[in-house]
Amino acid sequence: MDILGTFGILGFVFAVMATGVLVHEHQMDVLHGPYIEGRVQTRELAWMVDPVRAAVESVMERLNWRARNAIYLASLA
Repeated sequence: MDILGTFGILGFVFAVMATGVLVHEHQMDVLHGPYIEGRVQTRELAWMVDPVRAAVESVMERLNWRARNAIYLASLA
């Protein structure tokens, strides 16, 4: 694989991660997330989803601070 292909793949991965972090932050925002008054959340699968959600949120919390710096640097370019 040539060098341009490698940079293309790395750029694509960076763009996908940055977009994912921004979407996650948007969903967790108080004005747009699940905290809006009157928004009904279904709880049928809560027994199965809650342990997985807790694990994913702890990982995302650690990655959030690392990705935030990368997104800031990318926005300066």
